[in-house]
Amino acid sequence: MRRLPRNPCLLLRAADDESLRLVVRDLGRRKYADALAVQESVLAARLAGGAEDHLLFVEHEPVFTLGRAAHTDDLLDAPHRLGVEVFRTGRGGGVTYHGPGQMVAYPIISLPPPRRDVRWYVGALQSVLRRVCADCGVEADVDEGPHPGVWVAVRKIAAIVVALRRCVTWHGVALNLTTDLDPFAAIVPCGIRGMRATSLARESHQEVSIGMAQRSFQAHFAKAFGFDEIEDSYNGEVREGCAGPSSVDCPNGSG
Repeated sequence: MRRLPRNPCLLLRAADDESLRLVVRDLGRRKYADALAVQESVLAARLAGGAEDHLLFVEHEPVFTLGRAAHTDDLLDAPHRLGVEVFRTGRGGGVTYHGPGQMVAYPIISLPPPRRDVRWYVGALQSVLRRVCADCGVEADVDEGPHPGVWVAVRKIAAIVVALRRCVTWHGVALNLTTDLDPFAAIVPCGIRGMRATSLARESHQEVSIGMAQRSFQAHFAKAFGFDEIEDSYNGEVREGCAGPSSVDCPNGSG
């Protein structure tokens, strides 16, 4: 088990840069296509210079998504057997499942030089997710091989599929909280035959709410990427400074 690095992304801004604000929006529970439309709208505005950095949270209705590298054979006829819709998306990666009880986060932020690198960005998100798991009493690690994500032993607890467009990030991460894991077993997730999925509830033997996970992720993400202000746009609240892990109320966690 590798030690967690300290604030892996603080080099994102120079000491003389202006303060950075992160706008956080909770989209609630939505169909994948609806949430993707919001992502694309925010991304377009960010690329045009008319929007601040955003962190979008969503809980998807049940859906199998296929990335650019996905093979339809990896669905194993699961959509028909389980009655779950399929959505082909422009992200990278293979086939995966989204559904209730899963925290999905879509950061749409500009990566200034020298951090305009997908590998570095994925590593930073892995560190944030590992801290979220640790807050809830679960020790997680990463695969140094070709399969990004976060794992508990040989069981995958979080997926990371990101994209950069002109150095602005979109797509993001999915962390299993109380997710029904059967749909993962019905497909070849991420093109990995025999892959076993797990969840925070299964590993910690207690229920972790979407709100708990969002607060933990938001705190660690903002601190790691050097954001000085967080605006929760759904309630108009603006906070200076980043809520640290001590503000996160996960059962048996570090805070």
